[in-house]
Amino acid sequence: MIINKFSTKKVMVPTRKKVIPEERAALRKARKQHAAQFMQTQQGSNTIVDGIKTGSTVASSTKVMGNISQDPRVVFGLGLGIPTFLLAWGIYDDQSPPARLAYIVGLTDQIESFADEFARPSKQKLIQDWNQLPNIPQEMPPPHTLVLDLENTLVHSTWDRKHGWRHAKRPGVDKFLTDMAQYYEIVLYSPSHEAVADPVVTSLDKNGCIMHRLFRDACYYKNGTYVKDLASLNRNIRKIILLDDDAKAAQFNPGNLLKIKPYDDPSNRQDDTLKRITPFLIEVAREGYNDIPELFRQFRGMHAGEIALEVERRVEALKSTRVRRAKHGLGFFSNSMNSNLPPPEMTPVPERNQVIGTGKGGPQGQLTSLDLVGSDPTSKEKTGFGISGWLKRRQQEQEEQQMRKMEKWNEVMMKKSMEKKQRGVKAAHAA
Repeated sequence: MIINKFSTKKVMVPTRKKVIPEERAALRKARKQHAAQFMQTQQGSNTIVDGIKTGSTVASSTKVMGNISQDPRVVFGLGLGIPTFLLAWGIYDDQSPPARLAYIVGLTDQIESFADEFARPSKQKLIQDWNQLPNIPQEMPPPHTLVLDLENTLVHSTWDRKHGWRHAKRPGVDKFLTDMAQYYEIVLYSPSHEAVADPVVTSLDKNGCIMHRLFRDACYYKNGTYVKDLASLNRNIRKIILLDDDAKAAQFNPGNLLKIKPYDDPSNRQDDTLKRITPFLIEVAREGYNDIPELFRQFRGMHAGEIALEVERRVEALKSTRVRRAKHGLGFFSNSMNSNLPPPEMTPVPERNQVIGTGKGGPQGQLTSLDLVGSDPTSKEKTGFGISGWLKRRQQEQEEQQMRKMEKWNEVMMKKSMEKKQRGVKAAHAA
């Protein structure tokens, strides 16, 4: 008896009928006969007696296989498994029949164009236009652009379970950034994630020498490598220098790469590659070379350290040549006359402290940038006969214009540094 809580009436449940063993056996036999009749109608000519099947088994097996082939699970498995296998084969081996067929029908190009949308940098212009940057005079032309890598170029990063991430600066990196900021628009371009690399850059560049920071979302993912797409920097590609330790990162613009040996040993504090390559980069900016790939062709196959050695070798060779010329002809008589003069009252400046000149009309013992890196491939012939005075005036005007550019650039960097210090002071007072 069951009492419903929503009603006061009692519901009577009929009692279960008792089944004797003879009736249960009869019911079991009836079920067997019904099953035997069903199997006979499904299999064709089969004879079932007391639950034992006799007759042809060939028709039965054929019918069972037909039922299996019509199973939706089998159809779904074959429909999904075969295309997946062919796709994996075509991706793994680009010379396989599926890959060739996909290339013939144009499927490969469609897949690559679709995937290329996700591999490209996040923006078409990674850097603002020069005249749209704050604190930049409108009449000031854009300087050369120096793109710097972070990992194993400026710093070396290590990780362990005890200390986590630790970063070691390359020797001379602070002075290198300070010197380069006077001549270049510095861009840090790293394939690392912004959340990981940006605090490292902030700690590294305390003086604000780096004007732009680009990270993994600004790279072009190609063949498993995060490539630095210099064409998307919104700057003249012929006036960009990329300082990096990985040649694959510059596979789109190999002519702009100034390869440097990776700094992978933080215990090596004798590394002076940045210090030795600084004079070369300064002279490139001072001379105003407008075709960096053409300039780098004369140093093809050399890394930054070898280029520094080559520049030093050229300097020594030019000094030796000038000494030999001074000992012959009119220089011999000049030296003979100077040998009879009394010693100077002031000590001469050591040769290592002399500043390398930027023009062509410097003193005889002064080396110019043309002596170090050669003439500008894009510049026209500037010497001739009968117009030497005009050429000298033109040269002086160019030098004065270059000096004005450098002065404006220094003013911009000093103003930017002062604003950063003021923000730091305000933040300290607010805290």
